[in-house]
Amino acid sequence: MSIGPIGPQRPLPLAVLAWLLVAGTCHAYEVRAWPLFEVERSATETQGRALGPLVEWHHDGDRRSFALRPLFEVSSAGDEASRGSFLYPLASWERAGEELSVRFLGIGTYVRRVAPLADRPYTRELTLFPFVFYRRGPEVGASLSVLPLYANLEHFFGYERVQMLLFPLFLKLTEPLYERTWLPFPFFSRVGGRSGEGLRVWPIYGHTVLGAEYESSYVAWPFYIRAVEHPGGEGAVTTRISWPFFSALDGPMVHSRSYAFLLVLPLYTHTVDLRSDTEIKGFPWPFWTTQTDRKSGDRLSLRLTPLYEDRRSAVLESKFYFWPFYRHHEGLGDSAGYERTDVLFVFYRDEVDPAQPPRHIHALVPLGVCRRPGDGQALTLVDGMFPNNETLQRLYAPLYRIFGRHVDDDATRYDLLWRMWTWGDGKLRPPWYWSSH
Repeated sequence: MSIGPIGPQRPLPLAVLAWLLVAGTCHAYEVRAWPLFEVERSATETQGRALGPLVEWHHDGDRRSFALRPLFEVSSAGDEASRGSFLYPLASWERAGEELSVRFLGIGTYVRRVAPLADRPYTRELTLFPFVFYRRGPEVGASLSVLPLYANLEHFFGYERVQMLLFPLFLKLTEPLYERTWLPFPFFSRVGGRSGEGLRVWPIYGHTVLGAEYESSYVAWPFYIRAVEHPGGEGAVTTRISWPFFSALDGPMVHSRSYAFLLVLPLYTHTVDLRSDTEIKGFPWPFWTTQTDRKSGDRLSLRLTPLYEDRRSAVLESKFYFWPFYRHHEGLGDSAGYERTDVLFVFYRDEVDPAQPPRHIHALVPLGVCRRPGDGQALTLVDGMFPNNETLQRLYAPLYRIFGRHVDDDATRYDLLWRMWTWGDGKLRPPWYWSSH
């Protein structure tokens, strides 16, 4: 049953009464009184909006969502998973199973778990990186670290334990087989533990042994440095530095030489990588470098920083001109069909990904963005700069969406001026409209 648009011959109270009577006896209906509200309902799905793009909700089986733009948005999929954000990226949260994770201010996280994990024996974690770290677990108890005043952290930055007091006065890094202690950092350090030994008085002299993994020594750092990974083994890799004259890296699969250091940058570099069977040269590095295939002699890459670069591997070919003005990637081999072009980082982007489901992202900020074949939106701002960020798309894109096109199940819908006018499915929907089925 379709009643059609409201006209002057139908007073508003009569129209609303008629719609209420019809909606109560049917399973599917659509009503619009833009910008006050609009509701669409089918047998399995209900979605609505109010005050133009400011308020939106959706209900589809176990999936629910609500947004009050630009303040916050929340969505859930059943009883076990939900997510939301407040003034994103100021704060966001996600709940999955028995764990709740909250992120705020770009540096803070709070995690609450019903039961600790095998590698994270905590039920509460609060982090204000890199200053405050609070941990609590049923077996390990509670701990609070406030850097640089005091820290006692487990499983931090790849170490089993990190301890510090009034850093740089005291720092201790612990691994299962060895530990390193600085007092103060970096001038005096000692290496101990079951497989560690060594003493360092920086920059005068230093010697370190970390079991069978690593051995190093230096005299008058950085004028003489020698380090060996896996010393005595078949895969030993040796690094030698005599700054500012030369450095050398030698291993079973790599041989590299660098000469004439200008502070930290060498004037000339030459590397032979036997793993990829390539040869790399640079002069002056990193402004001019080339990579060639040792068997065929073909050039695989050329870099003239910041003017030009081309690079080719087994899965990707890339180029840039006048970095960061233009960059292009093209997939090869197993990645054939993938292409991506960027101009000025985020203001223009054209990306084609043949993965399942296939994706074609096209963005020209602020004119428009397309995230799927057939879809489109104008205007676009932050959501077009980061088109893969779904939270930006849900929370901010509708605020400046003056035109949109959406393809769903072979049906195409259009909207204009923040959905003041919509059309699709053979119907034109003016600002005031209702229909029922």
